[in-house]
Amino acid sequence: MIDLTSNTVIEIHHIIIKRYGGLSGILCQGTIDYRGQDQRRANCFRKAATALHLIALHPFNDGQKRTGFLVADNILRMNNLCISANKDDTCEVLRRIAEYNCDLDKIERWLRENVAEI
Repeated sequence: MIDLTSNTVIEIHHIIIKRYGGLSGILCQGTIDYRGQDQRRANCFRKAATALHLIALHPFNDGQKRTGFLVADNILRMNNLCISANKDDTCEVLRRIAEYNCDLDKIERWLRENVAEI
């Protein structure tokens, strides 16, 4: 399984801000770097959930939810899966994550329940 590097996460964020607007910049490089720690043996759902959870902890000036969603989706896509939840459900779970009302296990469960094979 290929892992997304911190530089790739930052590039995804840069593209999102450029395309959809928002304040660019990194608040906490350490949070972005920590995303990959202790994930070598994790399955793709746990890796995607961890990325989504940590990026929601606001390592950027803006665009956390959008970046976290795309990073998680990219991790799943590297495993021939994609997030298939509708827009309203996705926005709701991203809001709960950003408000610290959704722990890692709940995020992983949501991902497992909302994927499709590609």
